Amino acid sequence: MEAKPLSKDGHRFWMLPATPQTTQWGVFDNSIPPVLRIDPGDTVAIQTLPGGGGQVAPGIEEGQIETINGAVHNRGPHTVTGPIYVNGAEPGDLLAVHINRIRLPNYATNNTAKGKGLFPDEFPEQVTSYYLDTDKMQMRFSPNVLVPLEPFPGTLGVGRADTTSSYCTDGKCSTEQPGTYGGNMDLREMQVGTTTYLPVQVKGGLIWTGDSHARQGNGEIDLDALETWYPELNITVDLIKDRPQDWPTVETPTGWVAVGYDLDLDKALDLNKREAVKLIMDKRHLSEADAEKVLDETWDCRISEVVNQVVGTHCMIPKDLAAPPAPNLPTQDTATDWVSTGTAPKTLDAMKIAARAALGKMASNLDITVNDAYHLASMVLDCRIDRWTGGDKTVACMVPKSIKVPE
Repeated sequence: MEAKPLSKDGHRFWMLPATPQTTQWGVFDNSIPPVLRIDPGDTVAIQTLPGGGGQVAPGIEEGQIETINGAVHNRGPHTVTGPIYVNGAEPGDLLAVHINRIRLPNYATNNTAKGKGLFPDEFPEQVTSYYLDTDKMQMRFSPNVLVPLEPFPGTLGVGRADTTSSYCTDGKCSTEQPGTYGGNMDLREMQVGTTTYLPVQVKGGLIWTGDSHARQGNGEIDLDALETWYPELNITVDLIKDRPQDWPTVETPTGWVAVGYDLDLDKALDLNKREAVKLIMDKRHLSEADAEKVLDETWDCRISEVVNQVVGTHCMIPKDLAAPPAPNLPTQDTATDWVSTGTAPKTLDAMKIAARAALGKMASNLDITVNDAYHLASMVLDCRIDRWTGGDKTVACMVPKSIKVPE
């Protein structure tokens, strides 16, 4: 529905509520008629729902979540709103999705499921609910732990050209795995004030969103972020014609973000580095060799998520041409962070070592159990990959000391 008083300058303002007619549970299906058709430059206030077809809310138990999510083969856990058809969008174009505003409800959940997460067999299945103080934009995790809220859509994607992969059944594709179409990227940089560029793969683009987060750590290690729904995800959608691009990118006020996703974290990082070099070449008008130097000098590559079967990394590229060389990752606690590191032949194994050590530090410094630290880490842990020059890989996982407050 158009909110006509808010439409101006030739661009319309639309409201898209989350209803049984405008949402789907766990699948992207290109055959679904668009729930909204917009022109480039239009703004949409989208409502989303919690996971499990809107059933994941305070009071639900882990067994119930497992039952409802496992009831249909190749169905993801997310509820998505869409698809939105963008007039004029064709394969080879880019959709620029600007995030203008996010409004939160007063609750969120976090779920650790059987056989899932970075440590699938070490922690009990559990679903926990949390109160969100939307006035102060914070969540009290425990008497002496206060978590700032940093909402972003965990899932934002377009219709995919290939609906025959192992993640699809009869053209209906699971929402769980991210890809070239975006989808469940779990990329915490996609906050208010950023723009996500999605390569158009089918006519009209077909935009979906869901898996709405109040906050997430880099890695999302226990399976979930601080999961919620949005009364409003306010976006403006622009169309860039004839701009082929292989993978989504994100623009923040200070930089650009390149991504890489694969079944193997090392392969995801290799892909990520190639995409980062291409992005630097494009934005700074450099040769490939010079772009590789910039990537190395400004190295800031992070682990996006390791829980969606297809795992991901992202590299931050500063817009400032005079940005100083990036420092090496810390190897011990700093004034602002508790730091844990891990080194191993594989990046994922290095992350496990670092994350396991981080859980111990969190439990000790925050006076919580290791089990609680696992859930908290999924919201606040910041795992980053060190420069690699050969040999073993190193990951540093950091926890901000600022979350510890007086009781």
